Amino acid sequence: MEKIQELLTDYELVEAKPVCLLRESSDNEVFVVGEKNKKILRISKRLPIEDIKFEYEAIEHLFKQGLPVPSWVKTKSGSFYTLSNGSVAVMFNFLNGHHIQVDENHLPTTLQAFNAGKGLGLLSNKAIDFTPSAPRKRNIFSELERVLTLSDVFIKKFEGGEKFINEVKNAIDFAKSQKETTGLIHNDYRPSNVFFNNNDNITGIIDFDWSCVGPIVKDLALAVVEWSFPDGQNEANFIIFDAFLDGYNSVADTKWKKDKKLYSWIKFTTLSDATTYFCDLADTSDSDKQTIKSYMYQKYLFFSNF
Repeated sequence: MEKIQELLTDYELVEAKPVCLLRESSDNEVFVVGEKNKKILRISKRLPIEDIKFEYEAIEHLFKQGLPVPSWVKTKSGSFYTLSNGSVAVMFNFLNGHHIQVDENHLPTTLQAFNAGKGLGLLSNKAIDFTPSAPRKRNIFSELERVLTLSDVFIKKFEGGEKFINEVKNAIDFAKSQKETTGLIHNDYRPSNVFFNNNDNITGIIDFDWSCVGPIVKDLALAVVEWSFPDGQNEANFIIFDAFLDGYNSVADTKWKKDKKLYSWIKFTTLSDATTYFCDLADTSDSDKQTIKSYMYQKYLFFSNF
């Protein structure tokens, strides 16, 4: 915590204590700073400064457009980041609200799903006008292309590895053949990244560290699955699926039907998401054989039947 306190001296803060770890993942450490004038401090484990700049510009764009995203806090010197032992640290103003519980035993209500879809639709409308000062290295193909660079590892270490590689190639070919409207995509619009008030209205959309420029529909394809098909379930709940899609279509400039084309984008998106887990496993596993199996891959297989 001494290093955190030293880092905080780069900011003009009303409160620099207490500092509480909110969550930690392979990507970030996230802290809450203060009690009455709370801030969110995020220390990235992987992202280079160029990607942080993209995220900063994306959030600034959406904030100016009136979207409920956290405003960025600059350092005393006016920089959008500072450094902590070589890692990039950034700060946001705190957003009030709560997450809703969506897991194997809990689904959102139809109202929550509708409002979540509406929130994404509003974001998508404003995202089309976003123009970054420089492109981000990450794009919608980045994770899929990791699989191709590890083809030999997948064939050797994974049961069904060769089949998986062919699925990845087909997904890349599909997405590259489409002519969709592009813009800023959140790329991680899950229940854990959306805040609600007690009336089930959205008060905040957070965690844009996976954002990039890509087909707007990719955000919808991921979100409609993640809100209706929690990890651990065997199938999507189409009542919730439809409520989310209805909410999205109620405000989105581009409407989508529950049809083969949307299902194809869902397949692309769920497979892409699954590859992150599998590639990390391929990089770290010493065992002879792994099974191509994960929650997201299960969702990909489910929607492959449509």
